[in-house]
Amino acid sequence: MTEHIESMTNNSVPVVNLEANARIETPTQIAWRRFRRHRLAFISLIVLVIITVMAIGAPLFTQYNPDEMSLRDRALAPSSTHWLGTDNLGRDMWSRTVYGGRVSLEVGLAAAGISTVIGVILGAISGYYGRWVDMVIMRITDVVMTFPPIIIMLTVAAIAGTGLLNVILIIGGLRWPATTRLVRGQYLSLKNQEFVLAARTMGLPDWIIITRHILPSVMAPLMANVTFAVSAAILAEAGLSFLGMGIPLPTPTWGNIMENARSLTILQDKPWMWMPAAAATLLTVLCINFVGDGLRDALDPQQQMS
Repeated sequence: MTEHIESMTNNSVPVVNLEANARIETPTQIAWRRFRRHRLAFISLIVLVIITVMAIGAPLFTQYNPDEMSLRDRALAPSSTHWLGTDNLGRDMWSRTVYGGRVSLEVGLAAAGISTVIGVILGAISGYYGRWVDMVIMRITDVVMTFPPIIIMLTVAAIAGTGLLNVILIIGGLRWPATTRLVRGQYLSLKNQEFVLAARTMGLPDWIIITRHILPSVMAPLMANVTFAVSAAILAEAGLSFLGMGIPLPTPTWGNIMENARSLTILQDKPWMWMPAAAATLLTVLCINFVGDGLRDALDPQQQMS
């Protein structure tokens, strides 16, 4: 009997060792594994990285100056010399499309950063303090959301003027209401949790509770929201530039390249002057949205840890 018990004990030792040696994943590793399982989001991330690298390293991928005009090469169709043809001023469309991606992505990231900062500050204050503070901020948010964004952007652009900085400030300054509502809802649900009540009991200032205790719990849905804000900002810049109120020429952006399509002749007979920029905008926005979907699923705490 004693030998049998010893044999059972010895046989159970490897099982205990296997459990002890099992690899424990961190939350970041779990989120990354979930994200990789989202095939569409993962492929979109790869495509987005390629687009970003090409935009940042534009001189390495092009052989022509995007602003260099050649009257002898005006309105040429795509060829081995000019992959995407040339415009009415003889400028290489491949170079302008690649360099235009640099500006469009810059506008998207900067404007999304501004709108996110504004939205987080207002949403955190509104959700944490509530009462009259919440009422005032939410009524302002409702008023901003009432007006059509493109109309307000065109009006502000007409008054403040066009240019890279102005476009970033205009888009970023008008795209914060959605982020404000998201953050407010998160703070309303978290401010009465036990860890927040414990922080208050310890006498910590409100700004520490807001930034160090509650804000980290809001980062998961906020990160997914930021990706959608970037795509919205890229589309807003494209719309403004297409209407002639965005970034002025000769600086290439996908929006002002597509402005060529306002001419019926170019729209019908010379699609190479606007379709590459339109395709690049569409592909980039789709990839960003798919990455946002993947982040939302990967960072959702209610998902099964599988």
